[in-house]
Amino acid sequence: MKKSLLTLTLVITILYINAQSLPELLKNGNAKLASSNFKGAEEDFSKAIKLNDAVVTSYLDKMEKYSKMNDYQKSTSDMPDGFIYNHDLALPYYGRGMALENQSKNEEALADYEKAVSIDPKYTEAICQRGIMYIAKGQKDKGCMDLQKAKKQGNEKAKSLFDKNTCSDISSAYVFSGDKKFAEKDYKAAYEDYNAAILLNGESFDAYIKRAQCNVQLKKYAKAITDYDKALKIKPDTLQVFFLRGLAYNAADNYGLAFNDFTTVVRLDPNNYEAYIQRAYSCEGMQKYKSAIYDYNQAIRIKPTDGAAYYKRGLANQDASDNSACKDFMMAASFGFEEAKPLAEGCKQEQKDNQKQQMQGK
Repeated sequence: MKKSLLTLTLVITILYINAQSLPELLKNGNAKLASSNFKGAEEDFSKAIKLNDAVVTSYLDKMEKYSKMNDYQKSTSDMPDGFIYNHDLALPYYGRGMALENQSKNEEALADYEKAVSIDPKYTEAICQRGIMYIAKGQKDKGCMDLQKAKKQGNEKAKSLFDKNTCSDISSAYVFSGDKKFAEKDYKAAYEDYNAAILLNGESFDAYIKRAQCNVQLKKYAKAITDYDKALKIKPDTLQVFFLRGLAYNAADNYGLAFNDFTTVVRLDPNNYEAYIQRAYSCEGMQKYKSAIYDYNQAIRIKPTDGAAYYKRGLANQDASDNSACKDFMMAASFGFEEAKPLAEGCKQEQKDNQKQQMQGK
């Protein structure tokens, strides 16, 4: 009789557990968290996770497939407006993570926070807590990146912890590491370091400029220009950024926008030799040769003994009938500009030939 009663009690208990709905389990789990009953909260959230297991598996599978689609496939899928994150599916994992963390089960808590973020990548509370777990493990860089991400989305706790953990100092360390790799011409590795610096500190002016320079070296000009735009938002009217962005526009054959940037530079710094040289290049790209010659004139005004501007003005003047191109090539050669010397010699030979023809004509 006693055995039968025990069995009946067990069956009733199991039926009660199975009968609990997901909202009830979440409500109970949160109540137990609030009352510091962390073991009880862990049990409730575990039940909620088990109840939702099949749905979560299907959801994550669908998310992975969507992430691998190209633009056309996405437009013709059953999610034409993009993947809609299901925040509710992440809640049990976050709740259990909090219960586990408060029982000092940090590795298990970290796994649950990671699962919550994989379900809803915009779940700032989970991102923040994951960052805390990373820092506790000694992975301060990863932890600070999470805190920065959550902070950027308005999470006040993350903002406070980001500053408290001096995460900006780690950002500077990544910039320094990137500089070494850039100097070694390992642009891909340098890019990763500068990218990490930006993830840690979204207001890092230097990191944006240097990541942009990596993108230029990797011939990713559109990305470089975007980074220069971001740098200008941090420090508007910075001559260096206008000049560098102008170089990127020139490299991308976008001569009109390059011209505008170099015009900004020479307006603010009328004696900027390199800006005139580069703006002249933009003008030539737009086939505005008179404007290019004007800029080479300005460059020569600033550096009257520099052969490069004479040489380039000579090239732009080659179609002129006044022999000015030859004069420029000879001036450039006289100042030691090597590329001008063969053209200068050619001009001398042409002059000799013309004189000879004139003599024979007489």
